[in-house]
Amino acid sequence: MKNLKNLKNITFGIAFISIMFNSSAQINQVDFIKGGINDAQILFEQYLTPYANCFGANLNAGWYNTAKPHKLGGFDITATINTAWAPDLARTFDLATLDLEATIIGEGIAPTAAAKLSADKPELAYYADFQGNPGDPIKIASYEMPGGSGVNAIPLPMAQLGLGLPWGTDVTVRYLPELDLGNVGSIGLWGVGLKHSILQHIPLFKRLPVLEASVQGGYTDLTTFANINFQPVGYEVLELPSAPEIFFEDQKITLGVTAWTANIVLSQTLPVITLYQAIGYSNSNTSLALTGNYPVNRLEADPSDPNFGKIIVDYDEANPESDAIVTDPFDIEIQNSKDLRLNAGFRIKLGVITFHFDYTKANYSVFTGGIGISFR
Repeated sequence: MKNLKNLKNITFGIAFISIMFNSSAQINQVDFIKGGINDAQILFEQYLTPYANCFGANLNAGWYNTAKPHKLGGFDITATINTAWAPDLARTFDLATLDLEATIIGEGIAPTAAAKLSADKPELAYYADFQGNPGDPIKIASYEMPGGSGVNAIPLPMAQLGLGLPWGTDVTVRYLPELDLGNVGSIGLWGVGLKHSILQHIPLFKRLPVLEASVQGGYTDLTTFANINFQPVGYEVLELPSAPEIFFEDQKITLGVTAWTANIVLSQTLPVITLYQAIGYSNSNTSLALTGNYPVNRLEADPSDPNFGKIIVDYDEANPESDAIVTDPFDIEIQNSKDLRLNAGFRIKLGVITFHFDYTKANYSVFTGGIGISFR
């Protein structure tokens, strides 16, 4: 069991840590929160949307490798790796089209998490009027947008069990207990799908055992979070909690992705090899939350205050959720890409061992490869 656990950690470490959380390292290098919660919410959403769409596309792939359902009591256990990638248009976004409070310095085209490491990064600046003089504002914050992660594709391994039911129907379940990735974060998912033969209801096709057609649908729910680290450094600090390293330590970006798909699947079973094709529709939604405590700087504009004219972060023990310390800044919904999907692939069956590979053409396309065992 220990070796199995180590193998799972290695698998997800390669597929998840090195890719998804490479973007988290980029976010740690930028001060989104300095510009206020409104802009931070918009920018986090724009930056991470390509990865949210990749997760949704992955969750809607890998449900089948044949249209033929199992006989009653038959089953298969299959491990797959789905790899979705972001199209070129999803690798940048235009800051000028967003409702930002910031002043854009330089070119307004910013990279998303799926952009190249070498992508150009514009700067954002924030100003406040001082002593009521709009002609002489003071810069209260500025930061450079984060760069891309250098990776525009996300592989997602998963395992599933298919079981033959009466009336030419299969039920398929996916499940991954929440996997702790240490200081990086965690990931877990579950899903359920159904597949039902439609040719069994057409007498003419009952005599054609090579050909099969089914309707298939599936729903998957994934939750993952990445630890981040945004500390009150670089400010003229007035007052912080007595233990700021603890107060600011539990900061996370959480993604919750729900995905569903419906398909018509065809397959042609020949000796050893099965060819399969499908057309369908997929949809996914993502909830994006930033949790924890975050410092927000402000300009002290009260002439009677000793910090008059300074950029400060203050903390009121009696009011820990004051404007200067924000707790759980936002929890928003992202409507992911809705796609017509075209799928084609093949399965090789050697005894009870199966190997399969397929390609799904969609806005966020997916390659799927897998291995399994199948009985009846």
